[in-house]
Amino acid sequence: MNMRTSVGQDGRYAKSIFLIILFFLLPQDIYAERIFFAGYKDGFYIRSEEEGGMELRLGGAFQVDYQLFGEDERADNGFDIRRSRLTFRGTLTRYFKFGLEYEFQGNDTKHLIDAYGEAVYGLHSLRFGQFKEPFSLEWQTRDKGLYFAERSMGYYLTPGRDIGTMLSGSFFDQSFLYATGIFNGNGVDGSTLGNQRDDPEFSTRLVYAPFKNWDIRFLNSFQIGASMTYSKIELNNVNLKVKSTGMASSRRSIYVLLQNTKFGVLRDVDSRNRLGLETAWAIGPFALQGEYMMLRYKDLVPSGHNKRDADFSSWYASVLFCLTGEELVLSNGVMKPLYPKNFFNPEEGTYGALCLAARIEHFSGDEDWITEGAFVSVREADGFSVAANWVLFPMQRFILDYTYTDFSDPIRSRVKPDGSIDYINRVSVATLRFSIDF
Repeated sequence: MNMRTSVGQDGRYAKSIFLIILFFLLPQDIYAERIFFAGYKDGFYIRSEEEGGMELRLGGAFQVDYQLFGEDERADNGFDIRRSRLTFRGTLTRYFKFGLEYEFQGNDTKHLIDAYGEAVYGLHSLRFGQFKEPFSLEWQTRDKGLYFAERSMGYYLTPGRDIGTMLSGSFFDQSFLYATGIFNGNGVDGSTLGNQRDDPEFSTRLVYAPFKNWDIRFLNSFQIGASMTYSKIELNNVNLKVKSTGMASSRRSIYVLLQNTKFGVLRDVDSRNRLGLETAWAIGPFALQGEYMMLRYKDLVPSGHNKRDADFSSWYASVLFCLTGEELVLSNGVMKPLYPKNFFNPEEGTYGALCLAARIEHFSGDEDWITEGAFVSVREADGFSVAANWVLFPMQRFILDYTYTDFSDPIRSRVKPDGSIDYINRVSVATLRFSIDF
């Protein structure tokens, strides 16, 4: 028994000596890579101590709305979970990044939002996977950097997310930004749109800040930009549903164009083209932003009719002002989320940031494709929004948004139990949103 105990102790001593020798013989940077730091900066992160090492960021968004409508013809008042997302983004080396985003809200949501890898070299990068196509200032801006309950009506003319590859970067000391890519043109993974042709969609967005590096500070952030997409498409890709604020989380739309039209079933289509023009400017607590967007389905061929185009356009202009003096930042071609000067802390007499926003917008639909008596599409729609943003912390805020949208034609609202039908010529909705975006 004593001999076995002695042998066991000698073995443990030998193992300890071996580990000590190994510690001094192995390169010390191996151990440095095992040291990680955790914190919060635009999201929770775990980061390697080594320069250019690994980093993992955990983020997400959770938005709860209460909506109150001014029309008796609607019975939609109530609470709604607008978004519930979880995001993982990270850096494997200083030359390679990745991103994953998943949506938990809604039965009709394509749950995989983003899934991409990105090779980075200097100010340029090559991204591949599923992500936002480069188009439109408003579309490229994160939800956290928007100051209304919903994006404008023109958002529904944008390409959305798709699977493909994109080259992006900047020139001339970051005053000229570019992003150009090739995509499937069928939407997110698992989409039922387009399954016969393999023609790609080409998409480009260019942004120029002519005064970025000048000494005239109040013009440094002024930018202009243009976007375009082009693709040969098939009939399943004719799938347009335009909505106004108050319809975003419902099945209602202000214009619908599908494969079945007023002329019957479409027999053929040639291409889909988009064009976008944008401008934005920020100085101190004040910012302006505006865009024009156009969508055209080229050479639609209805049964028994000659081919013709379907044209849609929309524009908006918005203004933003921070009453508490925070500086609004346009960077990398988009509006950055607001960072309060003082976080919410009543014990110290600080209450976060307060910003006011206003927006006017217009949508124009192609009247040739409106089915008489269907009451699902309008020729014109004009909207006006005012919003107050109370930002308690960088990741937490309340939004109170009121939007009024007027329609040129009535929209079917609901069928009542007695069989009669309610129609609406306008939508007026107040939205109170509690938002956590980290």
